[in-house]
Amino acid sequence: MATTEAIRGMLLPMPTVFDGNGEVDEPLMRDMVQFYVSTGINGLFVCGSYGNGPAMRPDQRKRVAEIVIEEVRQRIPVVIHIGAVEHYTAIDLGVHAREHGADAVGMVGPYYYNDHTENEVLMHYQKVDAAVQLPMLIYNNPAYQGYAIKLPLMQQLCASIPRIFGGKLAMGSIDDARAVIEAIPGFAAFALSSGLMPGMLQGIRGTISPPLTLVPELGVALVRAIDARRDEEATRLQAQVSDVEKVLIRVWKQYGRTPYAEGMRALGFDIKEYPRWPTAPLPEEERAPLLGLLKQARGVAVAGAAS
Repeated sequence: MATTEAIRGMLLPMPTVFDGNGEVDEPLMRDMVQFYVSTGINGLFVCGSYGNGPAMRPDQRKRVAEIVIEEVRQRIPVVIHIGAVEHYTAIDLGVHAREHGADAVGMVGPYYYNDHTENEVLMHYQKVDAAVQLPMLIYNNPAYQGYAIKLPLMQQLCASIPRIFGGKLAMGSIDDARAVIEAIPGFAAFALSSGLMPGMLQGIRGTISPPLTLVPELGVALVRAIDARRDEEATRLQAQVSDVEKVLIRVWKQYGRTPYAEGMRALGFDIKEYPRWPTAPLPEEERAPLLGLLKQARGVAVAGAAS
């Protein structure tokens, strides 16, 4: 099992793809895991929002966890997202993840019932931790939870659950991440990919970025340049990452998750269904520029690696 210190840098959110009938496309999932590992990513975050975890049946979430862990073969850390509406399902998913060799679990706050009290949220995490007993990454996503896990509650969670080692701050800026880091020593904060440089030099642990799933080589190159203190190169790569993130966030908000399916197809994957709900095709006037940007970004990464 990897140490929590190894969960850093580019923790890629693994997309879950389907067969056109809402079932997991297992052969394609295996191919995608092998591809992503080959690019040099630092780890995988499985069945999160980008991975459609909350949109799947529990048996499907378990099967995806098994597939990814089997294919990774302990080469990089694997974090399985187990967030659910209530703690019983989260515990079931978490125990399964532990038994199959996950390095850690991630967990969004209990969602849908956005009138949870802070004490209810605290007890939810405590009960899951007591049963699962794996390192835990808090997935603080106010838009999907229906409420924010604010800093005082995050401090309470970390104080009462020592296995919490950090958190993904959905849409979190460098300033947001630094505020948590300063208040909770040792907290591993994962923020937007647009803040990696200089964020990682200021204590941010890394990013869990859907846009970088379409240009993984670029994210890997950026993290490596930051680690090596090649600041000029890192600044140049960060500009390209920020351009990709900006465009993808815009088209995602306008057209849903279809742009991500198009980007995965551009990587050579025969995506039959993503996401696991109906979505309209991406208009050609958006598709061509997006694919052009992704091709350019991959070229930047390859050129940097060659030099």
